[in-house]
Amino acid sequence: MAKKQPTQVIKPGADTPKLQKKAGATQFSSVAMSSNRAVIYGTAVDFSTDYTPSDRLEMIKRLRYGERNCGLIRQILNDYVTYVVGDTITPQSHCSDDAKAEQYEAYFKQASKSLDSSGRFGWGEILRIVLRGALRDGDSFVVFINDQDGKAKLQLLEGHRVGNPEGQEVPKGMLDGVTFDAQGRIKSYNVLQGDRTSRTIPAASVCQVCEYDYSSGSRGLPLLQHSWTDIQSEDQLLKLEMLAVTNDTDVTRVLKKQGGFIPQDMASELSGSTGGSLESVASRMGGKLVALEPGEDLVSLESKRPNGNFVKFLEAIQRDIARGTGLPYEFSGDSSSAGGAALRLINAKADRSFQRWQTILVDRLCVPTWNWVIGSAIANGDLPDSPDWFNVSWTTPKRLTVDAGRDAAQERADIELGLLSLSETFSARGLDFKQEAIKRAQDFKYLMALAEKEGLPLWTLYKPGFNWLQQGEGKPTVAELQAKQMGLEDEPADQEEPESQDQPGS
Repeated sequence: MAKKQPTQVIKPGADTPKLQKKAGATQFSSVAMSSNRAVIYGTAVDFSTDYTPSDRLEMIKRLRYGERNCGLIRQILNDYVTYVVGDTITPQSHCSDDAKAEQYEAYFKQASKSLDSSGRFGWGEILRIVLRGALRDGDSFVVFINDQDGKAKLQLLEGHRVGNPEGQEVPKGMLDGVTFDAQGRIKSYNVLQGDRTSRTIPAASVCQVCEYDYSSGSRGLPLLQHSWTDIQSEDQLLKLEMLAVTNDTDVTRVLKKQGGFIPQDMASELSGSTGGSLESVASRMGGKLVALEPGEDLVSLESKRPNGNFVKFLEAIQRDIARGTGLPYEFSGDSSSAGGAALRLINAKADRSFQRWQTILVDRLCVPTWNWVIGSAIANGDLPDSPDWFNVSWTTPKRLTVDAGRDAAQERADIELGLLSLSETFSARGLDFKQEAIKRAQDFKYLMALAEKEGLPLWTLYKPGFNWLQQGEGKPTVAELQAKQMGLEDEPADQEEPESQDQPGS
């Protein structure tokens, strides 16, 4: 019999350093061995002590497995990437010189087509890869480098590539690959290379994209770290239930008999290898005829798996997986049971989560990338300098809505009352107001020139429905314009027919 381990008791006033966790013990059940009861080790310490490098790597390994094998996990990550990044997040320069602002935006647009150091990924793909890695692994890293031509490029690093040096003592001030100074500022990052060597990169050249939950930590937590035990349980239950259903499906009939064996003549009858009256009877009746001995019964097996209780239990596990991700279960899972009011609440909560990660991406990656790309181009002489070249805003994808018509009507009312600016309106649709205003002005200039060239009233081009207020008195009617184009002259006033009382369009 295994010896029972003594229960650890924490006495009041005990020395905190002596209560550090044991080897193999952790406060994260997502990296511990499966058990029926959780044991809480140690006491409250800094996050860097609880979240060790080995815990983080084990967490990354397990959650990557979950992403590849759990549909709900993959759906949650896909929803975040789709609604946070969409096609891309685009910059708008706010340089005081409009001509230079256009140059900056055009240069970034051209450079973003192949911004990755490997030449494989554009700006939109970089955003999606970085966000997915930050959600799944806890953090993603982007390093600012120059290619052989001196152009600004980005090197992508996944979370497992940054950590403490292997095979040597951890330098002073380094926590899981991140080196801090005496004031708590990040000095550098230690990058683990493929040949098991390390290189140190200054913090000014690295973007760490993550969501910090603790001020005493150096790395971010995966979005789904809290739900690994549920992910593992769902995986095991589905596999076992699938096996049970497969076995039930494979056995279609059951022969119930009193004896423990099948006689030879009975076996021959079941296999259809005997001759005689059975075949003649079966040929007249159609189908197959089986002869049974007294006390025997051949019945079809009716499987009762999976049953309703199992489905409800599985849904409860999936709901627990979704809790804490920022997305309600109904958003990424099953929304059939949610009504109109509930759907609005669900979408509102999801939209807040998407906005939070958009802010993280903009602050931690987008703005530093603009400064690196445009600043490098100005330093190289590829772009003109300006005192405010770094002033930039970013347009995110269209906001999530559950009732587009209702929201659009409310938006128009808010604009008319002055409660909402046009910039905010266009930004919510994933558009830049200045660019759209320029497009609108160019469209109207074209319509005005076309109307003058063809001799048509302006309203016939941008508003085909008849509008008496814009036509006004003295302007030609549509019939007169058609007659003029056909070369017909107006009749003398005394020969004209009386004007009809019916107005066009009535």
